[in-house]
Amino acid sequence: MIKLYNTLSRKKEVFRPGINEGALPWEMNWYQLRNNEILGLKGNLLRELINLGIKRAGNLNQLSKSIKMSNGQLWFSLNKPPKLVSVKKLKRLAFYLGIKYDYFNNKISEIRKGKIVSIKNPKFPIDLATKEGATILGNIVSDGCIYIDKKARNVMRTKYAAGTREELKNFINNINKVFGEVHFQKEEIRNIIYLKIGSSVIAESLCKVGAPVGNKSELDCGVPWLIKQGSEELKVAYLRAAFDDEGCPAGGSGFPYLTLTRIIHINNYLTLTQKKSLNNLEKSMVKRKFPSGYEMKSIGLTKLKQLSFLFKIKPKILEKESEMPTSLGIGNRIRNDKLSLTKEGKYSISSELRIYKKADVLNFYKKINFGLIRKKGKLEKFLINRNWI
Repeated sequence: MIKLYNTLSRKKEVFRPGINEGALPWEMNWYQLRNNEILGLKGNLLRELINLGIKRAGNLNQLSKSIKMSNGQLWFSLNKPPKLVSVKKLKRLAFYLGIKYDYFNNKISEIRKGKIVSIKNPKFPIDLATKEGATILGNIVSDGCIYIDKKARNVMRTKYAAGTREELKNFINNINKVFGEVHFQKEEIRNIIYLKIGSSVIAESLCKVGAPVGNKSELDCGVPWLIKQGSEELKVAYLRAAFDDEGCPAGGSGFPYLTLTRIIHINNYLTLTQKKSLNNLEKSMVKRKFPSGYEMKSIGLTKLKQLSFLFKIKPKILEKESEMPTSLGIGNRIRNDKLSLTKEGKYSISSELRIYKKADVLNFYKKINFGLIRKKGKLEKFLINRNWI
């Protein structure tokens, strides 16, 4: 596990005298999952636990009363596959037998939802303080999201939009390295592959370390706390993922530079007078249709210099992201680029973090760089053409 700069202490939770379990803030343990999550145990472990319980209690009926599990459920667990148990029931059984919860970390074979195995061989405790964890967070605040599924009792889900096969492969590999073999659903719309993860375990683990839930443009969220407080290795992994999703190398005919773009809705930041001044701009805006079919109107801010308030609004996430390359000796600045109007009548500002000085661009190339082959190669080509490398 990568050490964090901050001095977060190991938190102790007392479940009963003699059974203490420690949970680090960036970890998700099986016993921290929702009580109704269904776990599969390896081998005959569940049967062995129940038999131990029967021996201790005296008979099946007494064990049933002690752990508040019906005779039928206990009998079924003893005699019928699959060997499944809820988080709540496993905690009660372990509690009764005096077994530390961490004992089960490497003995859980699956997390199941109905007939589908959501995660095979889950890696408990799930540790987000790794390069892969930081990369996933960079993806989630960029081309991914965590949303609440109102059709499924407000369960949190995870989604990621991959524009290329490489992005798809990288995201899946990182998820599997952190969580285990995760079940994905894929949907392709106009050359964009949407990955959906139904298991709430992924979303809840990411939220625990600061990933936002909901529409990021509306929320104007900051950087996840794990990244802000994390080591240089975590910051670099996060930034590389963010630049892969929302950044690009530019300057083919001039000096090379780099941009990272963020967009936020600004209606809540505007006064009535400011809103009226923007309403008069709609006829000057250019309509644009995206490959997904979505439409919006926009205008460059260079044409709106008289509206000075538009240049003062900056996405919180970009302001915090700007601090990270600065801490690595990579100078940058934030500039507002474009004003847009959605079909729903929401105004948004497109802002970009720009790295443009030679020393800073070279520092980015050496310390962060892009992870995607195409963008990495493009930046390298620009640098070679200018004899910078």
